[in-house]
Amino acid sequence: MLALTDKLGTAQPMSGEILYEKHDGIAVITLHRPEKLNAITDEMLADFTNITNETMVDDDVRAVVLTGSGRAFCAGTDVSAGIARDHAAAAIERNKRIKPIDVPESTLPRLWTMARIPKPTIAAVNGAAVGVGVEWTIQCDFRVAAQEAKFGWVFALRAITPDTGAGPYLLPYIVGLPKALELMYSGRIIDADEALAIGLVSRVVPKDALLDTAIEFAQGLTNGAPLAVKGIKELTYGSLEWPPSVFDGHKTALLQATSNSEDAQEGVDSFLQKRPPRWRGK
Repeated sequence: MLALTDKLGTAQPMSGEILYEKHDGIAVITLHRPEKLNAITDEMLADFTNITNETMVDDDVRAVVLTGSGRAFCAGTDVSAGIARDHAAAAIERNKRIKPIDVPESTLPRLWTMARIPKPTIAAVNGAAVGVGVEWTIQCDFRVAAQEAKFGWVFALRAITPDTGAGPYLLPYIVGLPKALELMYSGRIIDADEALAIGLVSRVVPKDALLDTAIEFAQGLTNGAPLAVKGIKELTYGSLEWPPSVFDGHKTALLQATSNSEDAQEGVDSFLQKRPPRWRGK
């Protein structure tokens, strides 16, 4: 039997340093600069934005897996390439590379790239994840780790705060406030076993099984109707900010919208007819 990864199409280089491929509704984004431990340059960041924007609007994509090439997931930003020289100037240059596209509205911060994708997202962490790399992992809904994986919020050791802000906001919800502060204050790097023990990752697997495990996990998250999954993610992340009264308004609007969808009728019909549903995303 072929492994799931054997069934993936040939990875397409989007910048030479980021690969993108799809199979049966699962998009796989691979940071591909292994000789630099997948450290992120301005050009990679722009192309990463283009790719994630594409996953948002491509109805064929039902879930997204983010991983890295080689022995690291992502070593953070490549300061030797000048990405940290002047954030405002760098943003202007990056924006010139970003393709204009209408993406779904989101109340989430602009730099929470993975969290803004209105579909299930999984980080398949193959090695060290630090800096913006570790921030991207917690922007994902789930994390699966290879035994070699490591996680580190090393920002305080560089005299800065976490660049996307996902650590201070999302990490306490995942591992609890004291543990989150400990990791961010100290900059201590933890291994996969400790990440599993504190609830940062869902599972730890051998490295050669990592991508197959993540894709299989992603496929299990696509059984529900796309509009319902999108609404669940919107309500769940929105609940981090909305008071109950505001949440209730969004909940009611989304329930009405999904109840009136073609897929809602298909959900009833397939149940009564005892057959798998055929979702159309409408």
